[in-house]
Amino acid sequence: MAKRRLLRWPAPRTTGLTFLALLLSTLTLFLFGGGSLPFQAAHREQESLHDQVIRHLAEITASYSNGSQVGLVLAATNSEDLSWLLEYCKERGPGTIPFIYSTDLQPDPRLLVPRTIRGREAAAYLSYIVDHYDRLPPYSIFIHSNIDQWHNDLFGPFTSAALRNLRLDAVDAMGYVNLRCQHDPGCPTSVHPWSPTQIDIEGNDIRAFFPEVYQTIFDVSADQVPEHIGNVCCGQFAVSRERIQQRSKKDYERMLTWAAETERTDSFGVGWVYEKIWHIIFGMEVEYCPRYEQCRCDVYGWCGPLAGTGETLQAVRAPAS
Repeated sequence: MAKRRLLRWPAPRTTGLTFLALLLSTLTLFLFGGGSLPFQAAHREQESLHDQVIRHLAEITASYSNGSQVGLVLAATNSEDLSWLLEYCKERGPGTIPFIYSTDLQPDPRLLVPRTIRGREAAAYLSYIVDHYDRLPPYSIFIHSNIDQWHNDLFGPFTSAALRNLRLDAVDAMGYVNLRCQHDPGCPTSVHPWSPTQIDIEGNDIRAFFPEVYQTIFDVSADQVPEHIGNVCCGQFAVSRERIQQRSKKDYERMLTWAAETERTDSFGVGWVYEKIWHIIFGMEVEYCPRYEQCRCDVYGWCGPLAGTGETLQAVRAPAS
């Protein structure tokens, strides 16, 4: 009698049925039992990390009190990675509070909701001032949400590096400082309200209506609209509580109303207008283009000696109280 074979391969039909049963079991577990396929599990893990960051940031925002010193104000959409902001806030401690305004059409309920989303960061900045006018922290720093910004011209492109080196003494002394020091673009002048180009006029561009816009935003007469406006680009700056409150809450509410209701331009145009006038809103000269070397000395303490001259600058300081 032939010896019985102890091991043998399953018949092809059996193999196919076994594989099919395993596949159906896996799909059933995924659909009805809360399981997940490997690639979907990785995707869920990525989403959960994003949600975790937002949750922690919202918890820090909720901890805001009269003892907080610095408010970081920004607009964000759900697609943006704010892990750098969470790391920075944890590094700085409880005195630094993020005020994150959700500018999605369907806002994230864990974040702050602006009074309009037209103008994006302009809407967030003005909403923050109106929302917190009577309990602002001593310093408000207005920034963009992505860590990597081309207009961070010192210490590399990361906003966190600029924030770590920012001298709050300069904010005390001047009331307003731009986080950028390079003059290009924006200086010496970039807007000429009374001299729009023919292209601006024919294209119905917001530049062709700048005198009207300026009068509405600032509630002034035509003779107070300047001939030229110049400022260091763009929309990242720090302002003291006292400087913000030099204007009434009603002024900022009017600015928000214009952003929400103007028919002269779209959301992008609203943001562009405010980037040209933030320095005026916060009390600086209409043509505000501080010397580059003095700016980096005042704002970041990078004072020299200057190459080729031997000159060493002195950083501005607020008078002793």
